[in-house]
Amino acid sequence: MNKKEPFCRANSICPTPQSILLNFVRTNDIRNLKRLVSTNPTLLNYVYKTDLNKPILLIACTETGIKPDTVEALIDLGADLNYASPYDEDWEAIHFAASYTNSHILKVLLNKSPFKVNSLAKGNNALHILVKHGNHDLDEFLKCAELLVNSGIDVNQGDEKNVSAIFWAAKKDYADFIKLLLDDNLLNVDLDSHKLREFNTNNYDYGRILFAYLKSNNETAFINFKNGEIIQMSNLDDSYNTLLQLSCEKGLNEAVQHLLNKGADPNLRTEKNSKYPIEIASEQGFYEIVQQLLDHPQITLPKKLIIYLLKNIDNEKFPHKDHERCYEILLSKLNVNNNLADVNFADEYGNTALHYSVRYAEAEKTQELLKLNASLASKNIYNTMPIESIEPELLEKHLNDCIEFNTKSKTIEKEDFPVTFNYRSIIPPIPKKDVCVADYDPELKYKAFSEELVKETEVVFYMSHAPEFRHLLKHPVIVSFLFMKWHRIRWLFFVNLLFYIMFFTSLLLYIIYSFANFNEEENTPFLNFVVYLSHLIFAITFFILVLRELFQIIVSPKKYLMSFENYIEIVLIFITGCILCSPNADTDYRKQLSSTAILLSAFELVLMVGQHPKLSTNVVMLKTVSFNFFKFLLWYSLLIIAFAFSFFILFTNPTSEQPKNSTDTEDEDMFTGPGKSLFKTIIMLTGEFDAGSINFQHFPILSKFIFALFIFMIAIILLNLLNGLAVSDTQIIKNDAELVGHIARAQHIHYVESMLLGNIFPEKFVNFLQNCCCCIPNCELIVARPLAKRSCLFPHYLPYEMTVYPNKQGEVVMPKTVRNRRFLFSSCASCHKIYLDKETVRRTNSIIQEKRDKLKVKKECNQLDKRIEFLLKIQQENKEKLDLIIENFLSDKYV
Repeated sequence: MNKKEPFCRANSICPTPQSILLNFVRTNDIRNLKRLVSTNPTLLNYVYKTDLNKPILLIACTETGIKPDTVEALIDLGADLNYASPYDEDWEAIHFAASYTNSHILKVLLNKSPFKVNSLAKGNNALHILVKHGNHDLDEFLKCAELLVNSGIDVNQGDEKNVSAIFWAAKKDYADFIKLLLDDNLLNVDLDSHKLREFNTNNYDYGRILFAYLKSNNETAFINFKNGEIIQMSNLDDSYNTLLQLSCEKGLNEAVQHLLNKGADPNLRTEKNSKYPIEIASEQGFYEIVQQLLDHPQITLPKKLIIYLLKNIDNEKFPHKDHERCYEILLSKLNVNNNLADVNFADEYGNTALHYSVRYAEAEKTQELLKLNASLASKNIYNTMPIESIEPELLEKHLNDCIEFNTKSKTIEKEDFPVTFNYRSIIPPIPKKDVCVADYDPELKYKAFSEELVKETEVVFYMSHAPEFRHLLKHPVIVSFLFMKWHRIRWLFFVNLLFYIMFFTSLLLYIIYSFANFNEEENTPFLNFVVYLSHLIFAITFFILVLRELFQIIVSPKKYLMSFENYIEIVLIFITGCILCSPNADTDYRKQLSSTAILLSAFELVLMVGQHPKLSTNVVMLKTVSFNFFKFLLWYSLLIIAFAFSFFILFTNPTSEQPKNSTDTEDEDMFTGPGKSLFKTIIMLTGEFDAGSINFQHFPILSKFIFALFIFMIAIILLNLLNGLAVSDTQIIKNDAELVGHIARAQHIHYVESMLLGNIFPEKFVNFLQNCCCCIPNCELIVARPLAKRSCLFPHYLPYEMTVYPNKQGEVVMPKTVRNRRFLFSSCASCHKIYLDKETVRRTNSIIQEKRDKLKVKKECNQLDKRIEFLLKIQQENKEKLDLIIENFLSDKYV
């Protein structure tokens, strides 16, 4: 998971301190510069984006118009002279000053840090960079060279090609530069050769000799130097590379082996080159060097190594260079020791190794990562999980592998035969936080604990929505996971159900005996007590209901508004609030509120009871049939409306023909207006035609034809279609009731989990405030964390896996700590036992038997291969003997 910065500034109306500092430097406003940096020293280390890509000191060394005093002020304030820009060949401040031929700034840098004069950037010192990139036409060029020479720069230093600066000057015909170096009697300039070929080991630095051998790819000389006794020099560096780093970059396999044998640290890096030696070798694809480094007992693997190799796994292969081979070597090492690397490490885009594998690599490589517990629930910055790109067949194969048992066990038929379900790959990766025991702090412990809680149902929730994965919800690994998740949150369901039953009962009693009681007789004392108690409970539960809904809206407004059930609750809260706040309203108003409240609250109770796994299928049938019914009916609503208006026009009595002294006809005529006509037409859909009261006299032929057409098309055909649709939907759900139940359970558990682990401060709202004002910090508060702990499985309840005894009716083996807690509330051993359902146990046994059969076939194939190999060996021996006999026979014959 990506760590959030303490402050975020994006599109703020306030100018950023970084832009203010840059302006002060460009205008040489030293006084305000010092004042700003003194209040915020971290500004000196900020790396500017866009075209700059440097901290402020390097910018000051590259832009024109900036005075040396400004650079000196930055250094005095603490600017890092050692910072090497990764965007500019790892150049430091002294290299930029030399490149831009700025003698004044170069002088300041040398005065402030004279020991930096020989600092190297990929083998180049400041003199190399001056000759290669400086402007020779300026008078400043020779001044810069003189400053560097007088400061003691090594004029014989070789660059990455082991070429000295004087050679580059000769190549560019810089005669004045060469004259400057030769006129200095104190300099021992190597004029015999621009490359170092021979060394006087009595007077020459051993380290430079070793680096020169490596740069010239002379492994033999490197290994034989001082008869191979370089134990004290094995970790030398030239300020940019260590000997091992350079050997890995050059692909010198024997040199790497020699250094490791002589005690070189396989993890040693320099300030300028932060890459591990194994990282350098992997980038080049030197698989032999990678193998040697992985075999070292003290090797440390970079976090992004697996991702890099996966991204380059299809690179072209060359002799001794093969990225795919490097990846295979690394994976084989991780299979032995999974703690060497974090397979769930995410890059700058939030992608893990599994993200790249499911898209670009072969299925076998994806399966290998999954066996190493790579998470299918890791989300990148686009909220995409690896499971969204994986093939269903591969996922099913992996889920089968998650059912672990002893393949060599001969006690498979015994009761105590254990089977383990491994859940590590279906839950999000849990961020690790190291807590020092010596620095124990309760607040730190709470923070470490908070980072362990994650949304565990992300993968299962996605599977419940993706048609290609839904059938896998019946897999024993998924079913057992959902079963245990429900086992953890069922207490919350029953508490919520009990609370709502109290709300519903108190609302019903209050409406019947008080709010909608229009009986003028005075209540008995008992009824008065019932009214008072129901009103009190109704008020308390109503307040709790409002708080519950507000909490859900704040934590996850998008999820809340996407649920139809929540809209019922909003309307119910509004209506019950009106009932609670207006006990003395008029009779008609109270009747309408009461009837609506009873209907909505009862409907909500039915939906809430349907959240239980054993009843979820019934509610799913109700929802599915209702939705499809109304969707189908909506499509034909135009015909129903058309018939309603036709009836209104045909069956309405003219005003002149209506009786003057009677209202009976008007009361009985349902087609006197468009609204009444539509209502009557809808009633007629149920078969209540009441044809005797319909006036066919005015248009006897047309009206009867249209009425008959209505009966045929709507009452007969359409209603039978709707009934058939309902029966079909019901039958489909009944035929796959188990899968429907798993889907409903997964979605309900995910909703509850997202609420319990949701942040009470909306992320988008906080981001909006941060965009408006730069001083708003990132806020995160999960108020339901105690409830979340009791709802999450890992790591406080189960250790990312669960053991089951299939031959004991699917008995679940609970961890010892959980059993001890449960024994506090139970007096017998059998009270705390949990059992999986029979169908899940049956599927588990089936998968176990299938895996055993495959292993048996594989074993037989291996034995057959060994027999064939043995026969081929005997055949070869007999062939050799026969050839020898023939040869002896022919030789005797000629003799």
